[in-house]
Amino acid sequence: MAESQETACKWAVFVSPDDATAAELRFAESSAMRFAPCGIQWDAVVIAPLQRGLAALDVLGLPQDEGHPVFADYYKQELIVQVRAGTAADQFEDVQGVRPLSRGGWVMVPNKGVGTTHAAWISRPTAWHVRYVDATALREALLTADRLGAPARC
Repeated sequence: MAESQETACKWAVFVSPDDATAAELRFAESSAMRFAPCGIQWDAVVIAPLQRGLAALDVLGLPQDEGHPVFADYYKQELIVQVRAGTAADQFEDVQGVRPLSRGGWVMVPNKGVGTTHAAWISRPTAWHVRYVDATALREALLTADRLGAPARC
């Protein structure tokens, strides 16, 4: 059964922030973000360009409101997805346009607020239970999105 384009491209709204959010991100204080070590509690999967990563989330069928830690770097146009520690390197070492960050890697993470243009939450983890994205499923969704040309159709 084919999904409608509206349903299939629900994450595409995050390709760029709306005007109000853009202003908030642009003028945020430096305390709105922090460097965090990867590979301890989670690994990070950095996907370029941002639209490609968002298309993979659509293919994956990842809900926007269920506490999956996903954020955007609007300055670099990259999507950063947190996955369980120790799972990123094996899944993404050979995928072009993807940087897996594990133990020894660091990434700019938004603090509790919205963040900045360098690190802005588009799906915040919940305080009581973090729902990491499955690295294997994310890889398959990204490869499927690439094969379908999903970023171009959204």
